[in-house]
Order: sequence, then structure tokens, then C-alpha cells
Amino acid sequence: MVVELLRAAKTGIPGRVWLYATLAALFLALTAACGGGGDSSGATAGNASAEAFERGGAIFKAQCAICHGGVGEGTQTGPALVHAIYNPNHHPDFSFHNAVNNGVPQHHWVFGDMAPRPGLSEGDVNNIICYIRTLQVNEGIYEGDVPC
Repeated sequence: MVVELLRAAKTGIPGRVWLYATLAALFLALTAACGGGGDSSGATAGNASAEAFERGGAIFKAQCAICHGGVGEGTQTGPALVHAIYNPNHHPDFSFHNAVNNGVPQHHWVFGDMAPRPGLSEGDVNNIICYIRTLQVNEGIYEGDVPC
């Protein structure tokens, strides 16, 4: 659901990752505020994806943004993850798990080695992957399914 919304928002506005993240957050906030009646379990595939994207964004901003930027655009201390080098064909999802658990020696950029990020669960990293992959799809970095 979030992916479709963000793809629609992207039409005609390339290169504005922050806009898509903002639109997604607004959409999620409005969806939560307008909950409605009926079955309150909320267990649909669309909701699960939206929740994973939202959680991933929050975790990413708290744990990763200091180096990688709030929407994966990179900073002076860490590379952009919303970049073609980090597409799933070059850096599969397990690369993110490996980086968090073991750290990564410098290999594509000049920012130095990445230290492990202790305290993040496998689920946390999966949500971060959902967040980054969604942003990558919306930027046209790759066309494929988002793992959430």
C-alpha cells in the first residue's frame, strides 16, 4: 500500500526522497487516525507493509541516520543507501544484516569502516531493509518487490 502511494507521489518529481518519506508518514498518520470500525485486528498484508515501513523508518532515523542521513541520502560520515550500489542485486538484504552484526570494512566509499551496531534485533534490521528498499524502489534504483 505504501509502495503504491509513494510510486504515485513520485510521478513527475524525481530525486526527492524526503518528499516520499514525508508523504508516507502523513499517509500512515491519517490511516491510523481514521481507523474505522469492524475487525480491529488490522492484520492485512498492506497494513503489515505500512507498519514495517514506519517501524523501519523510525529505527533507521534513531540508529543509522547520523551517518546515512534520515532518508538514506548519506552524509559527510556515511554513504547514501538510497543509491544504485546498494540495490538488492549488488547488496542483497543479508548484506544489511551482516553490516549491523559484524560491521563492514570500507569498500565503496571513503568514509572508513562501519562498526557493528549492537542492540538491533533481526526484526529491527528487517524493518530497516523494508524502509530502505521502499525508498530505493521509489527512486527508480531498482524495480522489484519490497521485502515487507
